[in-house]
Amino acid sequence: MAVPRAHHAAGSTAEYDLPRVSRKLMTRGYQPLETIGSAQRFHSVFVDALRAHHWVYEKYHMLHCNIELNSIMWYERDGRVVGALCDWDLAEDQGTGGSRTNRRAGDNAAMVWPLDWKENSVAKATTTELRATAEDQATEQPPKLEGAAPSNVATDSQCVVKPRYRTGTGPFMAMDLLRVGDPPIHKYRHDLESFFYAYIYFAATYNPEQQAFGYIKEWQRASLVDIGHSKGDFLLEEKVRTRVMKPAHHTLKPLLAKDTPLMKLLEEFNEIELDWRIIKVLGSKSAPSERTRAQIQFLEQGREAKMSFSIFMKILGAPEEESV
Repeated sequence: MAVPRAHHAAGSTAEYDLPRVSRKLMTRGYQPLETIGSAQRFHSVFVDALRAHHWVYEKYHMLHCNIELNSIMWYERDGRVVGALCDWDLAEDQGTGGSRTNRRAGDNAAMVWPLDWKENSVAKATTTELRATAEDQATEQPPKLEGAAPSNVATDSQCVVKPRYRTGTGPFMAMDLLRVGDPPIHKYRHDLESFFYAYIYFAATYNPEQQAFGYIKEWQRASLVDIGHSKGDFLLEEKVRTRVMKPAHHTLKPLLAKDTPLMKLLEEFNEIELDWRIIKVLGSKSAPSERTRAQIQFLEQGREAKMSFSIFMKILGAPEEESV
C-alpha cells in the first residue's frame, strides 16, 4: 500500500517525507446502565440522556435512531450521577437528508436482545442482529427513494431524496417503524417513543440487587412485525400490560403504578397508536371522499402534536434544561 510507513520501511522516503506525530485520544469512562442500582439514579440519568438527545437535535439536526438501554450510560461528577447518550452509529441527519446508516435494513433492523442465562434466571441483555422473517416483509424490501410512492412523500421540511432504512433495536423501536411495508421517515417523535420503551423495559425487568436486566418475552422476536403486534397489545390492552409488568422488582413497582409519569406517557403513546388505527380504517376505503381525506389529515397532524420534547419532560416533571 502506498502509505508513508510502508515507504519508510522500504527506504523510499523522498515522496512521502512527511512529519509523523503520535496522538492519543482520551475519553471519559462511562458505566453501563445495569450498574445504576436504583430507580432514582436511573431517572436522573434518563433525563440527562433525553436532554442530550434534544440538544444534538436542536443544534445539529441529528436523530439517534437507535435509542435503547445499551445506548444510555452514566458517570459520576461532583457527587451526582450524570447520564450520557452513546452509540450514534445509526444517527441520521435530518437537516440535509444525509444518513450515517452503513448497513442494509435487513441486516440491522431486527436487532433483539438474546439471553445469556445465569443460574438465577436473570438475563443480562446485549444487542445482536437477527434477520426478520421474509414473510413479514419488515426488513427485506429494497429501499425506495422519497417520492417513489404516495407513502413515501416527505413533509415540506424533509423534501430530500434519500433511501429509507428501518433501523433500530426491535423492542425499543416506535410503533410506526414496526409495520409491514415501507418504513416512514424517522421523526423526532419516534426517538421519544424509544425512550419511553427504554423506561418501561427498565421498570419491568431491572434487578437492582443483581445489577442486571431481565427481558420482556413478548418483545423478543426475530420479526419486527411480530414485535410491533406485541407492543401494540401492550399499549392498548390492560391485561397485557399487567402481565408484562408483573415480574417487576418490588422497588420498581411504584414506577408502574396508576397515574405515575410513566403511565401517563403510556396513555399519550396509546392515543397516538389509536389515531393510527383510525387512520388505517379510513384510508382502507377504495374511494375516500374529500371529507374522509380531510379527517385523515386532521388525525395525522394531531398525532404529531401529541408528543414533543416539552410534553415528554412536562409529564416526567423534569425541567427542560439542567439547573446550574
